[in-house]
Amino acid sequence: MSLVRDCMFPNIATLSPDTTLLEAGQRMVRQAPGFAIILDNMALIGLLTDYDFIKWIVAGHDPEKIKIRDLPSSPPQTVHEDTHCQDLLKIYYQRRFRRFPVLNEDEVLSGGITEKQILAALPRSNLMAHYLVDDMVVSAPPAVKPDIPYMEVAKQMVSLHRGCVLVMDGDQYLGLITEGDMLRYRVDPNWRPNLLASEMASKNATTISQQADLLQARDLFVLTKHRRMPVVNQKGQVIGLLTQTDLLRQVADSARSHQAVLNPEDITDPAIWFSPDDDHKILAMNEKGARALELDPEKWVGQSVAPLAVDKPVWSAISTLLLSCGTIEGINLPLLTGEGNSLCVACRFSLIHTPTGDDRIFWTIGMMEPGRKSCN
Repeated sequence: MSLVRDCMFPNIATLSPDTTLLEAGQRMVRQAPGFAIILDNMALIGLLTDYDFIKWIVAGHDPEKIKIRDLPSSPPQTVHEDTHCQDLLKIYYQRRFRRFPVLNEDEVLSGGITEKQILAALPRSNLMAHYLVDDMVVSAPPAVKPDIPYMEVAKQMVSLHRGCVLVMDGDQYLGLITEGDMLRYRVDPNWRPNLLASEMASKNATTISQQADLLQARDLFVLTKHRRMPVVNQKGQVIGLLTQTDLLRQVADSARSHQAVLNPEDITDPAIWFSPDDDHKILAMNEKGARALELDPEKWVGQSVAPLAVDKPVWSAISTLLLSCGTIEGINLPLLTGEGNSLCVACRFSLIHTPTGDDRIFWTIGMMEPGRKSCN
């Protein structure tokens, strides 16, 4: 399992309390992770985000005159270099922080983590393919008209508490404006107050189909610079907005339920997911499940579980029983590991229904007492 030091970015903008808001914005644009750290005599005292910048200018502060020390700030949630990336999702879910300063073993700032790094650190589980973007689009995206000026766009962002808006001319999608775009235009030396939404809109923003699955969405977020993507229907019409926050919240929320889990490593027991059809193809496994049965996930995910059972027909019997009762507990199975070793394994099976209609079997593994290799 990777550590924060493996997925963090090392260069992060730092600000002093005497930095003006304009200088802070210019530094954030140059280093572009979406936030900067406020240090006072090397002590971490706060965090400034792109959205904070927009919020403060909407509140009437002159960015050329107001200093960081004059603005409210609270210490952010920090993580350490030796924190498991997997644990970031739990912190994210509990505290709803989206950006984390990273400290080394000497408690000195060494980098930062954003939602993108958390997404990239998640196992690329095939289970995510059982959930569609369409399942997450619950309301129309926030939108502005193309002819409104910069400050009106900023006010709408703040009033909606959103980090981006779509620019729409009736039903026609013209582009996307993010908090980062707003910051970049405001700190530009050629900034002008009458800049219109149509001029600021990013017209090449990546869109995603409502029928795409969450694995495809995760890959798009990781491979592109985008934190948000307009969702389009089959006619190409924009019907919603998918954000990294939406995707991580879905993964984090699902961690509380085996029936909706998208992230295998959140399951504390050794676990394997496989299809209930005749092939019994392995869909995913967590690290503990791979170790327990001596399996190499790169070789076994996508292969049948059939070779793991001494009695091969047992998988079809389990699948048939699950259709009637949903869960089977306290069953001891004689198995062969991926290395060909014999084991007697205490098992629990559940039939799981997913939003796409593709059922799967959730198999948790409890090893028998040490040295026992026979179920007799």
